[in-house]
Amino acid sequence: MAAIQEGLVLYYVHDDKKVQMEALCLKLNLRAKQLKTADLNERAGVLAEIKGLKMTQVSQNEKAPMLFQMPEILIFSGIPEKKLDEFLMEYRKLGLENIKLKAVLTPHNVRWTLYQLLQELMLESLKFNNR
Repeated sequence: MAAIQEGLVLYYVHDDKKVQMEALCLKLNLRAKQLKTADLNERAGVLAEIKGLKMTQVSQNEKAPMLFQMPEILIFSGIPEKKLDEFLMEYRKLGLENIKLKAVLTPHNVRWTLYQLLQELMLESLKFNNR
């Protein structure tokens, strides 16, 4: 009988990290879902397969510009804090290059598009690095 997986890691990484990301999630019994540039205009909650959310149509100002270059990102959904810490520790042990943009889905950001979430994370990263 297969073990029940908890939580979901959504990721967009360069090809050289994809296999390690899948293996890490499998090792920690987490579901993994690779994001695509086609997902930029989709709501984060929809991408995370959260049931029961009432989602509105994505407006034009919520959409990504045509030539937007999607950066690497990790999004965690439904993962207990202890398991999240374990994931991050194991990621570092693998010696993979750090992914600067990371988010945990919350009631506040679950209705944002992936593009909006990326914009917010990039803005936060800029502010943090300019301190």
